[in-house]
Amino acid sequence: MTFSALPEALPGLTDRESIADALYRAVLAFDHGDDALLRSAVTDDVAAEIPGSPPANGIAAVKAAVFDRVAFGLDTTHFLSNVRVCMESGASTAQVSCSALAQHVRKGKGFEPGQHRFMSGGMYMCDVVKQGGSGLWKIKTWKANIIWVDGDPSVMTGQ
Repeated sequence: MTFSALPEALPGLTDRESIADALYRAVLAFDHGDDALLRSAVTDDVAAEIPGSPPANGIAAVKAAVFDRVAFGLDTTHFLSNVRVCMESGASTAQVSCSALAQHVRKGKGFEPGQHRFMSGGMYMCDVVKQGGSGLWKIKTWKANIIWVDGDPSVMTGQ
C-alpha cells in the first residue's frame, strides 16, 4: 500500500500552525521520498547543520548531503513534538524549535529481526521565512542537535 503526503499548502492554518507545518513538510518529505514536498518546506538557499552530514548550503547541497541518502536509501519515520514558535505579530520571519525523534531502517528490512535499525532523538532549531507569492512558510536555517542514538549507525550509510 502506498501513502502520499497531503498537499503542500493546507487551507485554514494560522501563521503559527503554518510555521510548524514547514517542519512537518520537511520531515515528511524524508519519510515519503518527496522532492516537491522538500522544496515546499525549505528555501532555495537553506543552510542545514545535521550531525553525520557535512554542513549544507542550498537545496542541492542538502539533497546531496542527506536527503537523497535518507529519503531513497532508507525507510524512515520522523516525529516532531514540543513545537515552539517565536514571532512578532504580522512578521514574515520567525524562529521555531522542537523535539525530534527519527527512526531509520534499512530499506525493506523493517519487519526482519536483527540490526537493521538506527534511531536518534534530539532538538531542531530553525529560522523560517514567509514566501511572498505562495504565502508558505519555509525553513531558511535548520540546525539539529542529536542528544542520543540507539541501534546500528551503519544503517545510515544505506547499505
